[in-house]
Amino acid sequence: MGAFRGSLTYSKFHVRGELPQDFKTRFVDAIRLRAFRELDPGEDLDQRSGWCSVEHPFDLDLTSEKVFWNGYLNLGFRTDTWRIPSALFKASFREVEREFCAANGIEKLSRSQKQNLEAVVISQLRRKVVPAMKVVDLSWALDEGVVRFFHQSPKVHDQMLELFEKTFELDLALDGAFLLAETRGLDAATALPELEPTHFHSVGA
Repeated sequence: MGAFRGSLTYSKFHVRGELPQDFKTRFVDAIRLRAFRELDPGEDLDQRSGWCSVEHPFDLDLTSEKVFWNGYLNLGFRTDTWRIPSALFKASFREVEREFCAANGIEKLSRSQKQNLEAVVISQLRRKVVPAMKVVDLSWALDEGVVRFFHQSPKVHDQMLELFEKTFELDLALDGAFLLAETRGLDAATALPELEPTHFHSVGA
């Protein structure tokens, strides 16, 4: 979803800090370092995020030509997640549990045995399913210092913010009343709560 297809709904962030003089070279190196890496079924990891091409989510060879367009830096924020259907897991686990109990002459698994078998079943099933993929477009207007991120979820915001700040060593602030107060020199923490709401419609007598 995002800048070039689908919904045009986005969240607006303001970049805190100045661009380094050699930002194009530095940014591309940092982006490539944090490009998306596919999940490995053998890893004890349910989800991973990283950068990809804004045009093609499977294109992870991120060059300057693919990232910088005129005065914009454009990326895809890709997140892959293992999602094993509950029914599939339960049926697979029951079969493995039955075989294990029969082989070891026991009727019931201990807690540690159950946890170990669950890990084995999850690892086996991950080799048979494809991770769910989500890609969100990010467009950074470099001259404005504004990042448009085409997703509204606070959880996804937090994931993107963590990766953005690690990649570019710059902070992002979500656009809103507190940020506006700050830019105008107000103490947002004390001034805003004291403001009274203004009605923009006529109130009948």
